Amino acid sequence: MSMKLISVKGPHTTDPDRPVNIQWSMGNTCNYECTYCPPILHNGSKPWLSTELYIDTIHKICKYYKEQNRQLHFELIGGEVTTIPGFEEILRTIADYNASIIVYTNGSRTIRWWEEAKEYLEGVVITYHPLTMDEEHLFEVVKTLKGHCTIDLNIAGIGGQVVELGKVADRLRELFKDNAQQSIYDVNITVKTMYEKYLGNNNEQQAPYYSYTDEELEILQRPGVLPRPPEPQPEQPSEPQEPEHERFWATEFLYEDGTAKYVQSHQIINEGLNKFQGMKCELGYDGINIDMNGEIISSWCGAKSFGNITQIDSWELPKTETVCPYEFCNNLNDISITKTL
Repeated sequence: MSMKLISVKGPHTTDPDRPVNIQWSMGNTCNYECTYCPPILHNGSKPWLSTELYIDTIHKICKYYKEQNRQLHFELIGGEVTTIPGFEEILRTIADYNASIIVYTNGSRTIRWWEEAKEYLEGVVITYHPLTMDEEHLFEVVKTLKGHCTIDLNIAGIGGQVVELGKVADRLRELFKDNAQQSIYDVNITVKTMYEKYLGNNNEQQAPYYSYTDEELEILQRPGVLPRPPEPQPEQPSEPQEPEHERFWATEFLYEDGTAKYVQSHQIINEGLNKFQGMKCELGYDGINIDMNGEIISSWCGAKSFGNITQIDSWELPKTETVCPYEFCNNLNDISITKTL
């Protein structure tokens, strides 16, 4: 009989003063057309809104939470958001509120662009698409950002190519080896498990993955960080501990007997741990999502809506948690948000 789950805490969520997370899908225009990517994420059917509306929305959100003495953290997602006209002004506006910013990107902008943008960024989440992007450009982008912001690099694990992509991941990890300026907490590089068929926002069944070989599965399960060699310690007996760097990038699953399991985000679905029906999810309380239509929702599953940013005077922000109504949680960002019974 499996032990009852009582709480889930994602990476970086153990701090009681953690910021409100604003995850914003700003549109679906993309400069790539990856064959394995769902059209809704790149076909331009949800065009960018005006820069003025984006900035007005930022002001309203930031003023609301600043009145509650809350810090803010923005995650900007597309499409490819770095191609939004006036995107640099959007970054500056957020930064003026001392809010942190993470950008989700394919990393395709020029090195000159990244040199300027990195000053506003706390982190980047880069997805490397090996069928589209030049590998050497990826390395130059990573070198440009190294030491300036966190780098969470996901390599699209296309079936049949995972072994070679594992070698790319190893080369990238070597860039951070013995780097005194870069904390082991600032980089996460993984070959990402990929859906062979996308099911959209379907929480009634599990989306199918590529059929990976045993060798490929071993690569997909490798830790995403390359730990720095440990500092010399006095010789004394000690209890074996899980490496600290692995916990930092992991989601904590706490069970009623007091035991805890730490799992990196890309492995949660693999292990069938994405079942939270009936638990209180802090999406909509400790954070909100804004979808491509401008709808303010509690999560990407759409469990609750709070209005639309295009009607700037009519929407209100959430104040309570949302009880999960679904059997499965298939979005990696939703999965790692704090949940309790």
